[in-house]
Amino acid sequence: MAPPPVVQELQNARYQVSFVDAVTGAAIADPLKVSFAGEAQLKAADGTSLNGKSLTTSAGTVFVSADFTSTANEFTVQVADAGTKGWVPSGTRVIGTANLKGDQAIEVRMVNTTKAAAVNASPEPIAMAVVTGSVTASGATAAAITSTTTPKTVTTEEGVSEVIGTASVAISAGTVGKTASGAAAAPGPLTVSNTYFSNATLDALEAFPGGFAATVVVPAANAAVLNGVAPDAGTFVTAGFAQFNVTDSAGNAIKTFDKPLTLGIDMPKGTAGANGAALVAGDQYPVWSYDDNAGTWKFETLGTVAEKTPVDSKNFTVQFQTTHLSTWSLSQYLASCTASVNLTGRPASDVRLLDVEVVGTTGQRYGTSLPVTDSNLTLLRAPQINATITVRDRGTVVGQVTNQALCGGAISVPVTLPVLQLGNVRIETLESCTDGSSERAIAAAASVRYTSGEDYSRSAYTTHLATADTFSQATVSGIPAGAVTVRAQNPRTGAWVEPTSIVGNSSVVTTGATTAFRFRFPMDCKPVTGAL
Repeated sequence: MAPPPVVQELQNARYQVSFVDAVTGAAIADPLKVSFAGEAQLKAADGTSLNGKSLTTSAGTVFVSADFTSTANEFTVQVADAGTKGWVPSGTRVIGTANLKGDQAIEVRMVNTTKAAAVNASPEPIAMAVVTGSVTASGATAAAITSTTTPKTVTTEEGVSEVIGTASVAISAGTVGKTASGAAAAPGPLTVSNTYFSNATLDALEAFPGGFAATVVVPAANAAVLNGVAPDAGTFVTAGFAQFNVTDSAGNAIKTFDKPLTLGIDMPKGTAGANGAALVAGDQYPVWSYDDNAGTWKFETLGTVAEKTPVDSKNFTVQFQTTHLSTWSLSQYLASCTASVNLTGRPASDVRLLDVEVVGTTGQRYGTSLPVTDSNLTLLRAPQINATITVRDRGTVVGQVTNQALCGGAISVPVTLPVLQLGNVRIETLESCTDGSSERAIAAAASVRYTSGEDYSRSAYTTHLATADTFSQATVSGIPAGAVTVRAQNPRTGAWVEPTSIVGNSSVVTTGATTAFRFRFPMDCKPVTGAL
């Protein structure tokens, strides 16, 4: 039996991008369409190019390798519902540096319009409203349609209880809606949903489509909203954002309209302008829309900050009109820098995974969470604002500093780490013909999810370390003792699978020991034909 060509090892920066429910944090098992774009050279696990390509996954995870250079240092991942399960499109943007290598896990948070009750019942500062109208045979709305999310009380990042604002949409009677391809809405029921994301917590901020380090599109006449920053060099701070969606009776997304729709997004009182001063009624604030295909934000208008009716002691509102729908945000585009965070008090031998959370202070919200296994973190394209930096060990705060200038020099965060029993996970990947012949090593992406207590994951990539070995391997150190789930991606099929065998104490990592998870992938071997 003749095996297929060897899969080449990927040497560049490698990412596992997971798609999760923004409310529950659970991986999305429904079919999703994932698209890739950007300047960096992107490859799938089998080495094929991903630039400008799309794929469908039901695994909740995709793998991508990126070759960054000094002039090609970014890429975007766009995700949309591949069926009619109700997932709202989103995406993320990744910024790298030349010759960056290593493995990293990234999450994209999505909301589902079929789960409005669960969204509204959750403690997250996210609210959703779904209403139904109707469309006539001509494709026009039979009557006016309005929808407004319901305010709810949440706990902010600072631990304060507050009532978040709302988002609203109004469609006048006789409005004709069309799909992205220009087809009129199908007659029958028309579903209108809007989801409001307050900027109160990191979880909501991390659902910001495309990430805060955005490339933006701004007409020359409106260049002042860039605040003197190049359109590919700044970073957003946001006062809040909302996703608006309209779906016809055939399940088609309706994107454009022949009459203006009126949208409204609230912002917390105390929100600052670009100069850092708190806004008052009558001030103007930039309004942006997100391009679900290109992964870019486009400046739309300067919205007027206004009091609500009746007056809300906690929130202003900004209303504006549009003839297209997507995600909209109230955001400022600010200058950025490369920020440095140093964790002090961490022993050099301690390689447990810690989460470093960076949240802009009230009035200038920005948020990101990055995993570290050492004591140094470099934050690319950090906005020139003050922020709180929190370090967590499996969900528990072990260090925090507040009101730190991200661009004012290296920031030290003292951490106090509890004694933790640690073990290791070794991942071995190989392939063979179905009859067991032609066994050989194969490089593959893998994930290790620690499920004892706080749920978190580590990414890995196996390589062929010794010529005599018939397998590739990777060792993930510093895993807390306890139960883990390990999966690997077959680079030839893209499928994520369970281990073929485990050497150790089942799927439990024990203190000071190494548990080995072996994956054997079947090859499509061809019979050897012909004669000598």
